[in-house]
Amino acid sequence: MAEVGGRKRDPDDVGSADAVMFCGPCGNVQATSFCKDCHDYLCSTCTRCHERLEAIKHHQLLKGAKFPSFYPTRKGQTTESFEKCNDHPQEDVKLFCKSHNTVCCVACSVGKHKDCNKEYIPDIAQGYTTGTEYSKLQSDIQDLDTLGAQCQADIDRCLKEVNALNWGEVDKLKQFKTLINEYLNNREKELIAEMQQRCDRDTSLLQNIQARLKTWQSDLSDARAKLQSHQQSSYKLFITAKRIQPLVDQLQETLNDMQQQTRYQHYELAKDDRMVKILADKTGIATVETSSKMAKTGSLLMLELTFKLIPWTKQAKYLCSKQQYSDI
Repeated sequence: MAEVGGRKRDPDDVGSADAVMFCGPCGNVQATSFCKDCHDYLCSTCTRCHERLEAIKHHQLLKGAKFPSFYPTRKGQTTESFEKCNDHPQEDVKLFCKSHNTVCCVACSVGKHKDCNKEYIPDIAQGYTTGTEYSKLQSDIQDLDTLGAQCQADIDRCLKEVNALNWGEVDKLKQFKTLINEYLNNREKELIAEMQQRCDRDTSLLQNIQARLKTWQSDLSDARAKLQSHQQSSYKLFITAKRIQPLVDQLQETLNDMQQQTRYQHYELAKDDRMVKILADKTGIATVETSSKMAKTGSLLMLELTFKLIPWTKQAKYLCSKQQYSDI
């Protein structure tokens, strides 16, 4: 039975004269030598690579008469099996390229790392765990673990601050809206009061004219009655007419005066142009803008509401004083 992969065959096969050993790295190529350091059978091509590579050319190769049909010292060994190469799955990772600080197989060594400074991993791995490099690696991992925990703490804190910031700014918006509503309610009351004042003034004027008209109508009725009472006597009618004429003249003047005063002041509500623009503006009341403030740690950008007040009327500025805004 042939041995594949550079492994020794079982002791029961020791006596097989027709045993054929296969190259460990290649798998299906007949081996021509055995490396005692790598514990691997090698074909002629892998043997030449072994003899040329600086990192492993010092290995002891068994050829010709010394070539073993099996290697009994392999059985029972506690040596770990080699890892397979990512680029060459059939090859074992046995070399370390110092030039590129990476591990590789023989095929990689011949290809990508032909002119690099390489070392044989089993030779340099023995004291690695007690070296400064491994100690630093462990320290770096511990530091990263601590930093990761700190980063998580920063994220948790920032999440709480973001939530608090949001509700804080929402409260500002609601308070500002309350001020706006108060201003609008007060302004509405002022406008209604002004219109009512105009209405009361015109109503009072017309009611006064109406009262004068009633007196005027009474005087005119009296004059008509006096004339009618003396229709039978030309003498008395003449005298009465002469006496009444000044009253009639006076009534004419009074009527003309009342007719001239029978009017009212027309008015209408003129919408404030700035308020109309505010209602048409989609950014009215306030806008949400990015602040230059940053979280104390980390790089989470904080947001806050920046109120950009649109020009108001004088009444609005009076009602919404700076003191009121400062409370927001």
